[in-house]
Amino acid sequence: MGDEVRSREGGADRGRRRAGRWGRCAGALAGVLPVAMLVTSCVLTNGPVITYSGFRMEGAGLLVAMPLCPGETVEGAEIKVAREDEEAGGFETLWSAREPRTAAVRGGVFQVNSPHGFARVTKELSGALPDEFYVDTRQVRNGEAVSGSGYVDLTELDSAELRDDEFITHKGEVMTRDEINAQAHCGEKK
Repeated sequence: MGDEVRSREGGADRGRRRAGRWGRCAGALAGVLPVAMLVTSCVLTNGPVITYSGFRMEGAGLLVAMPLCPGETVEGAEIKVAREDEEAGGFETLWSAREPRTAAVRGGVFQVNSPHGFARVTKELSGALPDEFYVDTRQVRNGEAVSGSGYVDLTELDSAELRDDEFITHKGEVMTRDEINAQAHCGEKK
């Protein structure tokens, strides 16, 4: 939105030049950077509170662990990537599912693109997962809808040796499920 150069009527905005390639990149970064800084944060304090999702390979599938607060449940999940088309901007959904089948999935641990995790797949994954992407979740806490977001960098798995109870973050940190949840700041999230 920050690189928008046309008014609603379709003409160029007065006093603004059409953004070049670098201007569009800067505009896209200005829109994406705040989202990336707030990845999976539960609340804002004096600055962004960043929490990390974890991931690991389990069999041939990717297992994701999202940080959740006590009593919070996952109701749906999506895999998203930034659009390659600079003009279009935003994100493209690669996979989407709803209605968790198990307590583990409701508890924030689920396998991407598995028929066992969610009862309803609203968008099938076509092709392999990219090396880097976002995992967005729809969650419920105290009867209210909230959302979560995590970043996955599959290249971090190349050198990781994980025990059965461990996950890796996109920063290369190894964490247990309890450690992932412990970073969630749950006091006032609405």
